[in-house]
Amino acid sequence: MFQNQEFTIYIIDKGDILRFIVIEIIFGTMTYSLAMQLFHNFILASAGGWAGTEGLKRLVTMKKGIAK
Repeated sequence: MFQNQEFTIYIIDKGDILRFIVIEIIFGTMTYSLAMQLFHNFILASAGGWAGTEGLKRLVTMKKGIAK
């Protein structure tokens, strides 16, 4: 039935996991809390937390691109 018996191994570095925890969880919580204090609205605070996290990730990506 299956002719191809190959499988793929994905290697995840410890640094990638830590970066995910710091950026997504810690920074996301901080930006959500800040937006909640500013707007006093769940929807706007959620959008602010998402925008802050995505903005930080794109800023880091741009910084790496400029440094090359």
